[in-house]
Amino acid sequence: MTLKQFAAVRLITVMLLSAFIAFSVASHEYFWPIIAMVLAILLLLGLRSRVKEILADERDYTLGGKAARWAMQIFSLVAVIVMFIFLNLGENNPQMTVVAHVLAYSVCALMLLYSALFGIFRRFNIPVR
Repeated sequence: MTLKQFAAVRLITVMLLSAFIAFSVASHEYFWPIIAMVLAILLLLGLRSRVKEILADERDYTLGGKAARWAMQIFSLVAVIVMFIFLNLGENNPQMTVVAHVLAYSVCALMLLYSALFGIFRRFNIPVR
């Protein structure tokens, strides 16, 4: 399979998956989209291994790691600022306090996940790709 064929299959898969998810959510079916996403991931992983051309090199993975780190830091900073704003607004509206707590726990979960994965990758010397 060529890189162009894989890109076309990936695009078609994403379009079909998004249409299926939209229909399922509109029908209040929330189990089937999860199954569909898992199947789409398995399909694309299987097809990716059949591509004969180079999909990415070490520079791409290095840039991806740097972009992910910056995205995590920017999201964490913005979410914490918004959390404090919502906590301040929550004095008059208790729903804002709930949103603030969800943001706070989300940022904590993101940082814990990042730290755990970083430690696992470092400890077991897992290569970039």
